[in-house]
Amino acid sequence: MCFFSAGFIRIHKSYLVNLLHVKEYIRGEGGSVILSDNREVAVSRRKKDYFLSRMKEFYKF
Repeated sequence: MCFFSAGFIRIHKSYLVNLLHVKEYIRGEGGSVILSDNREVAVSRRKKDYFLSRMKEFYKF
């Protein structure tokens, strides 16, 4: 199974997250996300635009 199709995305050099577990996005230079276990994880500035576009695709209604 491909990580892309499963909803996983690399948001930082150190973090690979499952989009199903993202509760909230906090804006900033890169920003950060709050996960379902209430951990806050940084989003790198370079990956911010890609992350936001994937979130829009993933949660398209």
